[in-house]
Amino acid sequence: MRERRNHRYAVAVAHRDGRPQCTRLDRTALTGLDEAVAAVRGAATSDVSFGFFNADESFFLILRLTPAGTALLLSDARAARRHTLAAQALDASGAAPPDGDAGGALPAGDLDIASGLGLTADGMAAVLAGPDDLPDDQLRAIAERCGFAAEFDRVKA
Repeated sequence: MRERRNHRYAVAVAHRDGRPQCTRLDRTALTGLDEAVAAVRGAATSDVSFGFFNADESFFLILRLTPAGTALLLSDARAARRHTLAAQALDASGAAPPDGDAGGALPAGDLDIASGLGLTADGMAAVLAGPDDLPDDQLRAIAERCGFAAEFDRVKA
């Protein structure tokens, strides 16, 4: 029997008392970029907050809010063809929509987005390079490398 997994969730991550803390966001945050940003802002407990969004099995989105602005990382730009959130994130990142159906994921945005959580651009690229990993698995790997996997798992469940 295959394990049942939650492939639709939104989680805010912010530093509180010197460590990352996760908060589950309402699923309406998955409907568009404005909703995602508003949800993370509403849950923000520090100057720098993150949102981890898993809309389905084809892509994830990470956004980072700071007083200076918003940074985005879309795990696969091809998802913009089918999903409003992905299309809006791709547009906001300034990346061009991909041509054709090239093999493997085509990330768009800031690979260094999680450096404030302890994951470098090279580390993010390594997570994204897993050709058979589902976006849920990749977000879990990011949370693990950043040191908050147990809380992330608890909140997204």
